[in-house]
Amino acid sequence: MFRTKPKERYLFINRKPKKKFSLVWFVVSAVLSLLVFELIARIFVDITGKREEFAQLTEAVDIKQSYELKFIDKAGEISPISPQTGVLAVKPSLSVGYELVTNQENSYWKINQQGFRDVDDVSLTKPQDEIRIFILGGSTAFGYGSSSNENAIAKQLELRLTKRLQQQRQSPKIYKPDVLPLDSDERKKALAKPSKIKSGKYRVINAAVPGYASGNGLAQLALQILQYKPNILIVLDGYEDFMLNSSESAVQIPQPQVYPDDAPSYIKASVGKLLKPLEDKSYLVKMLQDSVLEPQVSSEEINIVFDKPGNHLTAYAPKNQEELQRRVDRYFQNHKQMVTLATGAGVPVIIATQPEITGRNPSKLTPTEGEITTQLGREYIKTIKENYPRFVGANQYLQKLFPNNVKAINLYNLSDKYPSPSFIDAIHLTDNANTMVAEQLYYAIASLSKMQVVPRTPPKPVKPDAKDKDKKVK
Repeated sequence: MFRTKPKERYLFINRKPKKKFSLVWFVVSAVLSLLVFELIARIFVDITGKREEFAQLTEAVDIKQSYELKFIDKAGEISPISPQTGVLAVKPSLSVGYELVTNQENSYWKINQQGFRDVDDVSLTKPQDEIRIFILGGSTAFGYGSSSNENAIAKQLELRLTKRLQQQRQSPKIYKPDVLPLDSDERKKALAKPSKIKSGKYRVINAAVPGYASGNGLAQLALQILQYKPNILIVLDGYEDFMLNSSESAVQIPQPQVYPDDAPSYIKASVGKLLKPLEDKSYLVKMLQDSVLEPQVSSEEINIVFDKPGNHLTAYAPKNQEELQRRVDRYFQNHKQMVTLATGAGVPVIIATQPEITGRNPSKLTPTEGEITTQLGREYIKTIKENYPRFVGANQYLQKLFPNNVKAINLYNLSDKYPSPSFIDAIHLTDNANTMVAEQLYYAIASLSKMQVVPRTPPKPVKPDAKDKDKKVK
C-alpha cells in the first residue's frame, strides 16, 4: 500500500549515487593529473641536468633567501614585484631612498629597533665610556651571506678592538708608555713602539643597508647617523656606484606596475603568493613560478644589482668613458660631502673601496671562485679590471685633500693573506674573509691620531740655583 513505485524507486536510488560518483571522479582525476604533470616535470629536470640544482635548493635556499630583499610598500604590504622568496624587508623612505624594516630577525641576522644590524638597540644618549664606530655602505658592509651578526665585519672589528685593549693591559711594555722616560736613548726606544689606542668600550654598529650607493649613505649620515654621536665613521662602498646609472642620485626601491589596469599581472602575482609554500617541494610549482608567475620587471626598473646573476651584471656597467667619469664624479662628491659633515662633527673617516672578485690574484682563486668568474664572463672581467680602480683613486685623492681626517683603504685588490675561498659571488665575502677585512679596518683605526694615546713628557728636574748650593755648603 505504501510501497514506492518501481520507477520512482529506481530514480531515487540511482540519482544520488551518480552525483557522488561524479564529484569523487573529478577529485581523483585532478589529483592524478597533477601527479602526472609533476612526473613529467621531474623527467624534464633530469633530462636537462638540473636535478642536482633542484635537490640542493632546499639546503642552499635558506641563507640565500634570508638575504634577498623583500619590498614593502607605503601601505605596509608586500609589493607585487617583490621577489617571492625575499625575507629581508625594506621599505621606502623619503630621506634615504629606502631603509630596513626595524625589529626583524631570522637564523642569520637580526635588525634592531633603530634599523641597524645589531642584537642590541642603540640609544641616542651615548654612555660616557663608549667609543662608537659606525659602518656605512651596501651589501658587503652589511655582511650579505654571513652566517650570523657575529660573523659580519662590524662584530669582528669590535672583537678585534676589544682584544687590543686586553693586550695593552696584559703586555703594556710592548707599547709606548703613558709617560716617556727622561733618558734620551730610552725615550727613542719608547717612541719606536706602537701607540696604545684609547681605552673605553668599543662598539661597532652595522648601519649598512644592502644595495646602498654613496648617495644613500650621504643622506643616511646627515639625517640619521650623526645624531648618535659617532667617534669614527667607516664607509665601505664603490660597487653600487660603479653599477648605478649617472642619472640616478641614489638607489631606490623599484616601483611596481599599476595592476588594476593589468588584470593578468595581478592574477599571476596573487597565484604566485598562494603557491609559494609549495615551491621547494614540487618541481612543477617551481617551474611554474620561474617561467609563468614570476613578476616581470624591466631592468630599468630594478637598480639594486648586488644579487643579480653574474651574466647579467655587464648590462649595468658604464658603456663609455664619459658615463664612467660621471659615476666616479658622483661617488667622489658624495664622499667629499660625507667627509665635510664628519669633519665638522670632529669625526675621522675611513673610506674603503669595496672588494670585488676580479681584484683577487687568479692563482689564489678556488675552483668555486673560478666558476664564479666564468659565469661573470670575459666582458665583465675586462670592464671591472679596467674601470673599477678609478673608484679606488677617487678615495685616495680624497685622503690627500683631507690628510688629517680621511684614511683610504683599497680592498679591491685583496692581499694574499686572505683565506681561500674569500668570495661567495662577485662581491660578497665568506665569514673568514670578513674577519680579514675587519683586521685591515682595525689597523686603520689604530693608526688614527685621534684614537691614539699620546705619551706625556715628564717635567724636567729643577736644577738648584747658586744660593741653594751656598746654603748646603754652610
